[in-house]
Amino acid sequence: MERKFEKLGVLVSSCGTLRSVDTLKRFMEYLAKLNYDTLYLDITAGYGLEGEPFFAYLRAKYTNDEMKELDAHAKSLGITIIPTIQTLAHLGFMFRWPPYLPLRDIDEIMMVGEPRVYEIVEKMIKTMAECFSAKIIHLGMDEAFQLGRGKYQDVNGYRNRVDIMQEHVAKVLEICDKYGVKTEMWGDMYIRMAYGAYERGPMTFDKSEEVRKSMPQNVKIHYWDYYSTEKDHYVNFIEKFQKITDNIVFDGGVWDYIGYNVNNAYSIKITKAAFEACVEKGIKEATVTIWGGDSVNESPLWATMPTLVAASEFAHGNYDMDKIKARFKELMGIDFDAFMLLEKVDGLKPRDPNNEMCSPTKYLLYNDVFAGMYDSTIDQSERHIFTDVAKALNPYVNDPKWGYIFRKTKALAEVMEYKFDLGVRTRKAYSEGDKKQLKYLANKVYPLVIKRIKKFYKAQREYWYLENMQNGFEVEDVRFGGLIQRLENCRALLKEYCAGKIPRLAELEQKIVDYIDGSDTYTQGAFMENGYMDEVSVLRL
Repeated sequence: MERKFEKLGVLVSSCGTLRSVDTLKRFMEYLAKLNYDTLYLDITAGYGLEGEPFFAYLRAKYTNDEMKELDAHAKSLGITIIPTIQTLAHLGFMFRWPPYLPLRDIDEIMMVGEPRVYEIVEKMIKTMAECFSAKIIHLGMDEAFQLGRGKYQDVNGYRNRVDIMQEHVAKVLEICDKYGVKTEMWGDMYIRMAYGAYERGPMTFDKSEEVRKSMPQNVKIHYWDYYSTEKDHYVNFIEKFQKITDNIVFDGGVWDYIGYNVNNAYSIKITKAAFEACVEKGIKEATVTIWGGDSVNESPLWATMPTLVAASEFAHGNYDMDKIKARFKELMGIDFDAFMLLEKVDGLKPRDPNNEMCSPTKYLLYNDVFAGMYDSTIDQSERHIFTDVAKALNPYVNDPKWGYIFRKTKALAEVMEYKFDLGVRTRKAYSEGDKKQLKYLANKVYPLVIKRIKKFYKAQREYWYLENMQNGFEVEDVRFGGLIQRLENCRALLKEYCAGKIPRLAELEQKIVDYIDGSDTYTQGAFMENGYMDEVSVLRL
């Protein structure tokens, strides 16, 4: 079938870490077989700058030679790599270090108009132009919500954000012209300026004509949207984008960034709706984004393949799932439905039946067994979900190519079988004065949970070093180490209480109310709101 888009791409984000060069080279080989022709390589904090020792300091970084190596391999496959960087916001990794603090406006946003800012931006552009042969750069510039509202306003007074944005974009594009590069950027800032909102909140006005006049018309503008299963939603937004620019690239997404597993079922639904809308409205370029996890890539890159195969087939006009599954089996050497089993571990019923985006294994893994911040979301009758998933994954754990992915999720399911409600069981026994049950939990269940967490850690470590660069795993070490130590301490406290060495356990005497509305009657069910964060109590890790 003929492809419906002139360009079909995938974006792979560095997130807090980087996929290894070998992983990306092999990944591109699979993309080429699926007729993808563009790889947006998001390396916001994943490269170095000459003369800037604190830029991406102590993080994983591709060397210039490695970026050139990736570019050459992509060209051999007929794929164009477009580096995706940030030249306005999302630069918090810079502002951790004293030399860059004077360049900060507010939040993670650079100070527009500051000469040193454009010195650094020029180094960014120069590096990308030298390393990637297509001479196309995605400049970022998204989610600068408070642009001009911090130090900038202190120095310059209040100024319209459209004017500030226009000034900054013009200066950056002038640098790009100097190095002969074409440019692309995210479009959400322009939509907010045109209509008052983007992915959340009401659109309260229409200044599209004014914004269109300020738009750089020779720059491709990316419309990103990962949230709806309704075609009409995308049609509506495309029409709004078309009022401000004629150069639109659509970016959908694979939901791999709120936990340890990829939600391919939801991702396939949103991709189908979005691609149908894009074809209907004449959008010529489409991309599927893979953003990675919360500070680190906690889910495997290869676990996104069901969505990437489906997206490729949708882009060629094929919506027959049987044919899509056959294409997956041909490419991956394993059944499509086997990979779809992985997300079943997050199958606790959602609070909102229309909300398919939950990651309870992430937030309940870190949910403190004494503080119980998320206890109100737990339905103990759902324990069987974890045992069922572990059993269903067992036939695939020794697959020679993909077994490590299944071993990781099976180990997580085995942890959650007893961890997901351990705090509820502990609090109940304490409130009822049941020291026999507390002793049982302390001597049998807590040690079992700790043992299984260690097994999951080993599986997570195995995945990590197969797919990613080494830098960044220290985050996982701290998370798992903290979790295990906390469980060890709570176990010790239970034993001391049962032995009469301490008179009470104050944390277990605090009243648990519903997480969202504070009611005494729990509205049970998993939810999305904080499913991507490592919050363990009222303090964040």
